Amino acid sequence: GEIFFFLLTMFAVVAAASAFVGPREGTLLWRATPRHSLSTSVMHMHAGVLTRREFAASLMGMAVMPALLPVEVLAESTLVTRQQAYSRYVPRIERGRDYWSTGLKKAIASGDWGTIKTALEKKGSIDRIFGPMELWASSYSSKTISPKTLEMNAAIDELREAAADLQAAASGTEAGGGMFSFITGPKKMDESKRITLANAAYTKGVSAINTYIDLGNDGLGMQFTQLDTID
Repeated sequence: GEIFFFLLTMFAVVAAASAFVGPREGTLLWRATPRHSLSTSVMHMHAGVLTRREFAASLMGMAVMPALLPVEVLAESTLVTRQQAYSRYVPRIERGRDYWSTGLKKAIASGDWGTIKTALEKKGSIDRIFGPMELWASSYSSKTISPKTLEMNAAIDELREAAADLQAAASGTEAGGGMFSFITGPKKMDESKRITLANAAYTKGVSAINTYIDLGNDGLGMQFTQLDTID
C-alpha cells in the first residue's frame, strides 16, 4: 500500500511539474509565484511535503481547472461573435425595414410599379434585406441550428412570400392564363386587383419583419440596442 501510494505521489508531482516548468530542456524550474494556485497543497509540493488529503485535493484541482477554462473562452468567443454579427448585419436589416415601411408603402399607394420592380431586383432595396437577415439569424446558432434561428428563418420565408406577391402585382400579370396563353400571352391583372394584392403583400411583410425583429430582440442583452418594429 505504501509503495503504491508513493508511486501515485510521484505521478502527481510529475504532472504538476509539467504544468509549471518552463521550456528549458533538461532542467526542472519551479515558478517562484505560480499563476495558477490550485490549492495550498501545491506549496507543500514545492517543499516535498504531501499528505494523503493534500494529494487528493491536488488531483481534484488539476482535473477541474482545465475543464473550467474552455467554458470562459467559449463564452467570450460567443459574445464577440454576436457583437460582430450585430454591428455588421443589423444596420442593413434596419435599412430594409425602413424602406419597406416608407418607400414601398408610398410606391404602392401611387401605383409606382416600376419602382417596386427595381426594389425587388437583385441588390434592390427589398432584395438586400434577405442576406443580412439570414446571417444575423444564423449568429444565434453554433454547431447545431438553434430553435431561435429556425423561428427567425421562418419569418424570413414569410417575407419572401410577401415579396413574391409584390412581384406578381408589379408585373401586372396573372399566373397560368389558360391553354392558349402561349398564343394570347399572359393574362393581364386589372389595376384594382394589383393594388389589393400589393397591399396584402405589404401587410404580410410587415408582420414577417416585426416577428423577426421581436425574435431577435428577445434576450438580446443590455450591451445591444433593440431594433424598432414597424408601427
